[in-house]
Parts: sequence; structure tokens; C-alpha cells
Amino acid sequence: MSSMHRKLSALSLLLLVCVSAPAQCQDGSEWDRARAQLRASAPSGMSQAIDRWKQLSTSGSYGGGFDDYASFLLTYPGFPDETKLRAAAERALDFGSAQPARIVAFFDRFPPQSNPARAQYALALAALGRPEAATMARDAWRGGQMSADAETMIQARFGANFKAEDYDARVDALLWAGATEQASRAVAYTSTADRPLAMARLALLQGQDPAALGLAIGPEALRDAGYVYNRSQQLRRSGQLYAAVNLLSTRPSATAPARDPRKFVAELLTVAKSAGAEPAVRIAGSIDDAFPAGTDVSHESFAVRDDYTSLMWLGGTKALWSLGNGSEAAPLFYRYGAAARTPQTRSKGFYWAGRALARGGNAAEAQRYFEMAAAYPDQFYGQLALERLGMPLPRFDASLTLDPTPAQRAAFMAKPLTQAVREVARESDWPTAVRFFREIADQAQTPSDHALVAELARNLGRRDLAVILGQAAGASGVDGFQQTAFPLIPVPGDTDWTMAHALTRQESQFAMNAVSHAGARGLMQLMPGTAREQAGKLGLSFDAQALMSDASYNLRLGGAYFSRMMDIYGGSYPLAIAAYNAGPGNVNKWLRENGDPREGGIDWIDWIERIPLSETRNYVQRVSENAIVYQALNPAKAIYRGANPLSHFLGKRSPG
Repeated sequence: MSSMHRKLSALSLLLLVCVSAPAQCQDGSEWDRARAQLRASAPSGMSQAIDRWKQLSTSGSYGGGFDDYASFLLTYPGFPDETKLRAAAERALDFGSAQPARIVAFFDRFPPQSNPARAQYALALAALGRPEAATMARDAWRGGQMSADAETMIQARFGANFKAEDYDARVDALLWAGATEQASRAVAYTSTADRPLAMARLALLQGQDPAALGLAIGPEALRDAGYVYNRSQQLRRSGQLYAAVNLLSTRPSATAPARDPRKFVAELLTVAKSAGAEPAVRIAGSIDDAFPAGTDVSHESFAVRDDYTSLMWLGGTKALWSLGNGSEAAPLFYRYGAAARTPQTRSKGFYWAGRALARGGNAAEAQRYFEMAAAYPDQFYGQLALERLGMPLPRFDASLTLDPTPAQRAAFMAKPLTQAVREVARESDWPTAVRFFREIADQAQTPSDHALVAELARNLGRRDLAVILGQAAGASGVDGFQQTAFPLIPVPGDTDWTMAHALTRQESQFAMNAVSHAGARGLMQLMPGTAREQAGKLGLSFDAQALMSDASYNLRLGGAYFSRMMDIYGGSYPLAIAAYNAGPGNVNKWLRENGDPREGGIDWIDWIERIPLSETRNYVQRVSENAIVYQALNPAKAIYRGANPLSHFLGKRSPG
């Protein structure tokens, strides 16, 4: 048996023991033993590839050519930031030369992401005499922007075959991109049907009034998403915000989807943020014509999903909190959840859809949405939904039965990314390690894939990889990884065990070498000044290095600081958690502005959602859900074992 197979067999046994018999791994020290073994091992040959990746992926610090990026991507597929590196390779084509064969080989493996790259691909295909060059050239022409040289060459070589509808599509794309110079050159070749609207949009982009130029367009222009987009932007930029609000809140449905839904949704969101409650709700409710019928927005890019969900949340909260209209709020909250990929956002949207309908007296329909939210029981809103349904938390300690085959393990271990993860886990700065950990977790598709990453996390002794794997599994709809995703760590005896785990999982994901952009350090992300003060209160000497090298020291100081916050707020967990993140000064301010939920002036859930700092709002929810899961997984350590555990933890008077 090879040494690698012996390690994998031992690893599988360890995973089985710790999942099926958690009492045998009760303090989590097995993670630290594995970590120590890894750090004692020799570096691998992958370190040079990681250094090269850092150089190429650091924005603005490396002006490499196309061949630099292409060579790396073809040699190390699947490394983090692949999309970013591909974009850098594509941009480099506009500032240097590359052999057509090299360009074609790259784009055959990595299809163009941008239209300028699509144009370069078409020209390289033509240089090699490939028959698909004409089709690629037409696609690039219709796609809009490209370099001036590429525009000249494509028009000279393929222009005779382009039709009016190709120019219609090209000008539409250029106008969405704001490329007025290229659009001006092409607009004369558009069809007679499309030209008036195209010229009107061009005038808007140039800061002119189409009517003043004699461009007569009828009310049907308001059914063109491109015209509405350009008109709204022109109104905003000229100081006519009220007119932009009126335009977007009263417009008829578009006859065709937006060519660039990302920009269209972003414009709707920008205007809705400045609108009153009623027009904001109407703008949010009108969004679906941005996409083809039946589009699942959760499959769109992050940029689209982010603005879409922000608009749905804005519309839903305006409808419910400002207008008191639960029936109008519910579908917006539902779309907020349905458009998301992460369990925390999906459960939040479905819960609030149910809550909006419950407020409106539609209990039966509300229950359906609560059931949808309850499908995510390790999430804040999933736990609240279970309480609304009168259901207990499920068993999170069920044993994993997944057993990847030897062939699957061998293929997984042979991947360059897996080898790189092992190297960054051995010795690397925290930001680099996290990027590789997220990449390998996000690439897992099947339950077996996730099991292999879970095994790798334990083998490397990296609790942070385990947490990240659990998050990725939840986003992929793969269940059964809570034992791995909520790892244990030895906690000093005078420290709140549950809160040490709940806070650390959110603060650093158990990475001892974590350092925030603000300078917070270690497991519980303590600022050196705060740590020094807390050490003095405990009668301990302060050691800045120990914040990142001594887990017990960091946990003891962080736990004691949290206890201080608990004392300040009379034992209120959510207020103490918020203060741990944002400081008691901010929490006191929010209590004055939004009311004190301890006194019944405002519901706890409403108060948390009104925290103006999104980081703190998210933090309170994540730490709270962590505490509930850790108690469920480790009942002997539980602070409370009764019904409705999250509401009890929050101090909420009614369940859910």
C-alpha cells in the first residue's frame, strides 16, 4: 500500500470516528494534531505555481502579456480567480501581439468572456483558415465593442456578409455600453425600422434632447428596455430624479428583454433607492421583463443577483414596513429568496414572504413559505421558520455514509488545485489560503466531491476549510456536513464554550493566522488595543504574537471581552453580539433610534433587520445561528435545551 493510500485510509477512519462518535473527538484537538503534522512536512513543488498565481492575480501590479496569462491558465486550470485571469488575458490582446495559433488554442479551451476577445478570436480563426471564423466574426460584430483595429479588420474581411439586422444588434449593444463613437459609425447601416430609436438613444447618451433634434419617437419607445435605460440615466444625470422615478414606476412592460440585464437592474435599483415607498414597490414589481420568460435569476451572474435581490428586498420592506401591505410584499420577498444561491438569503426571503402573508391573515399560504424557509435549519431564518411551524430542529449529528471510491480519491488528489490547497494549508498567509479553500469547495458538485473536500480539511487540520466546505455544500443543496462544517476547538475552562465557537466560526472560521483589513487578529479577531486592555483586566501579560500563535490565549481574551458585553446589556445575546462586532457605542445609538426590543417596543427580528451596518446585521444572524447549531450538535454543552431555541437565545417573547 502506498504512503498516500495509507494516509487516505487513516483519514477515512478518522472522519468516520469523529462523525459517528463525536464524543471521541469532543474537544476538537484532532484538528490541531493533523495541522502540526502538515506544518512539519516538506514544501511541495506547487509553491512556485502559487507564487506565479499571486503575481498574475494581483490587480494592477503585473503588466504581463497574453502569453503569460494563457500559459498559466492552460497549465493550472481551476486555480482561484480564473475568471479574473481570463479577463486579464483578453485585455492583454488589445495591447500586444500574439500568434493566431496561440490565441485559438486558448479560446478553444476558454471561450471568450468579452466581446473584444470574441473579435480577436474571429480574426485568429480567419488567419488559420478555420471555417467557423465567419460565424464568430458575425457574433462579435453583433456583440458591440471591440478595438478600433479589430473593427476595421472585421468590417474589411467580413462586412460584405453583414445584414441590416446585424447592424441593428451591433448598435443596440454599443448603446447599452455607452460606446457612442462606434455607435455613430454604425447607425447609418441599421434598418429603417430601428434607426429612429437608435438615433434617439444616441442623442440621449450625448446629452441631447431627441425631440429638439427632430427625432420623432412614439410612446412605443417606452416598451424598449434600452431606450428606458438610456432615458432614465439621462434624467438622473441632468438632475431630474423625480422624472426618472416617474418613468420607471409607470413604464409599460418591455416588448423584449433587456440586452444587458445587469445594467438595467442596476438602474432600477439606483432609482428605487431614491423613490418613495409606493413608486419603489412598483419599480421592484416591474423587474421581470428584464429577462426572458422563465429565467431563473439564481443562475445569473453575481452582479445581476446582487442588485436583483437588493431591489426585491427594498420593495418588500417598503411594502410591508412602510405601506403595511403584506400581500404586495410577499411576492417580492419570495423573489428575493428564489433569486439567491446561498441558504442564508434563500431562507430569509422565504421566511419574510411567510411573515408578510401571516400579517395579512393568509395563514395557509404563509405556512407554505415557512416550510420553504425551514428547509435550511442551520440558518437563522430557517430556525425561526421551524419555530413558526412548531417543529424541532432536525438531528445534525447523523453519520455520513458517503464513501468516495479509490479512483475518485486518486483523481481528486492528482488535481493541481488539490495539491495547491495542501501547500497553502501548510504555510501561507490567510487571504491566500482562503481563496484556494473557497475555490476547491465551490468546485465540488456532487456529494462525493464534498466528502473528498471534507476529508481533505481534516487531513490538513484546517477547520477554516471545513467551515468553507460546509457553506459551499449548503449553497449546492448537499446535506449532511454539519459535523464537518461546525468543527470543535479546545476552549479554556473559564470561557463560554458555545459562544467561543459561535463567534470564532464567524470571525475567523477558526483560522489562527487570520488578520482583518483593520488589524484584528487571530481566532476571535481581537484588535491589539482591545486585547491589551482585556489582558490587563484578567491580570495577564499582553503578548501580541500570542494572539495568532496561542489559541487558548486568544479565546480567553475574546471570551472575556464578550462577557463584558453581556454584562453591559444585561445578558442579551443579540445586543452583546452586535457590540462585539460594532462596539457598544453603535448599539446604544441603534437602541435610541429604533427602540429597545428588551422592553417590547420593537420585535427582535425587526430590530436586527434595522441595524444600519450590513456587516453587523449579518454578523448577529450568523453568530446566533451558529450558537443554536453548536448546542444541537453538543447537547452536553448547551445553554438551553428546550423548545424554540433561537427565540429563547434572542430573548424573543413569541416563537419564530
